[in-house]
Amino acid sequence: MSASTDQQAETLARRTALIALRRQRPKISFSSDEVLALGYSSDSAARKDFYRALEQRRKDLKIEVTAFREEQNEIIDQLLETHLPPAVDGDIKASELVLKLLERQAKLNGWEEALKAELSGPNGGPVPIRGASLAQLRELIRTAGDPDEDDEEEDLGDDTDGDADDDSDDA
Repeated sequence: MSASTDQQAETLARRTALIALRRQRPKISFSSDEVLALGYSSDSAARKDFYRALEQRRKDLKIEVTAFREEQNEIIDQLLETHLPPAVDGDIKASELVLKLLERQAKLNGWEEALKAELSGPNGGPVPIRGASLAQLRELIRTAGDPDEDDEEEDLGDDTDGDADDDSDDA
């Protein structure tokens, strides 16, 4: 049986007060007198109610974000329908606008997010590098891919000028 309107309003008020209290004092215990004074029978009930309230807020926010994205995508699509034909025909201003619109749409939808890659060792664990020789470290870099391909391979251990952290060419 679902709760009555009065019970729902009471629960909402209690959850709102609990969230406000936790915002003011994040380290407050769920078993404190202040939390229990809100009408909770135990710290477990307060904890469950708090996490239910947070989950509901997450769901509500996700719905709002989805609606915002859909609205923005519709606007961008309408603008693209208008400005894409002149851009394809060679209009430079229209081309710049279309490019900005496409970049905005990609950012809005998360299409530009970088892909995350992980290098792991045996059985998915950490990569063992203790006591690794220079040759083993170079092999590890080759396996993972060189993050800075401009650096020469000889720069990895040859410190002939004595300045390990200075890459400037001072004569």
